[in-house]
Amino acid sequence: MGSPHVRNRYEPFLGGVFMITTLIIAVPSAVKSFNYMATLWRGNIRFTPAMMFAIGMVSFFISGGLTGLFLGNATLDINLHDTYFVVAHFHLVMGSASIFGMLCGVYHWYPKMFGRMMNEKLGYFHFWLTFIGAYLVFFPMHFMGVDGVPRRYYAFTEFAFMEKWVSVNVLVTWAAIIAGLGQIAFLINFFGSIWKGKKATQNPWNSNTLEWTTPVEHIHGNWPGEIPTVYRWPYDYSKPGHHEDFIPQTVPFSETMSSNMYHDFEGDEEAIRIQEQWNKENNRVVEG
Repeated sequence: MGSPHVRNRYEPFLGGVFMITTLIIAVPSAVKSFNYMATLWRGNIRFTPAMMFAIGMVSFFISGGLTGLFLGNATLDINLHDTYFVVAHFHLVMGSASIFGMLCGVYHWYPKMFGRMMNEKLGYFHFWLTFIGAYLVFFPMHFMGVDGVPRRYYAFTEFAFMEKWVSVNVLVTWAAIIAGLGQIAFLINFFGSIWKGKKATQNPWNSNTLEWTTPVEHIHGNWPGEIPTVYRWPYDYSKPGHHEDFIPQTVPFSETMSSNMYHDFEGDEEAIRIQEQWNKENNRVVEG
């Protein structure tokens, strides 16, 4: 991330080295982006405030990350270096994406932390105001940077060619103020829900992982009695043949015979034999 910002002060050979290593960063970033989108693709998505912030994070990561390819090119970076293009890129991919990921975690884990639910309407209001505001702040800066407007200048009136961007800077300023004020809704929602929020159930998100099998009340040791046994991986969602959209890790395969797949047993021949017998008795055909 830092190398495009300082690269053009070095000799051409070092510029090429920094360019190659910087562009290589795009490979794992692309893998992550496709992983995010493939996870969402054809999924049974519940657009809760937490999910909205998660999708917003992916949006910022992709839009901000793509502009890093321009800064990673040594030739283009000569013109874009130290301009508003750098500000836009960095604050989308590192600032906005990180903050949206954090807010997603707050909305998701709030029931586990406080035993109550945050207000959904305030959550949606907070998301849209912050999402739109962030793009209105940073997206126009790309065009300002392409035109050569430098960052860290006190006033745009220093040079004549920058005067045409004064109105855009006014828009960016108002968008930042409005998006900042939108965080008041989050603070009201966060602290108000601690006392007045709807009481959370044990598993409000229909999640599969162990933490959502603990009681709502905070007790020593997390679980009363014995620690639950894990029978399956944490991603058994929308499994054909099961009566619900999720199967927690603590549910044994003997209770989900109608939805078990052979690869679930990870080579356990005895379990596979029992499943095959059940399938034969119930005329169930399993591919693979």
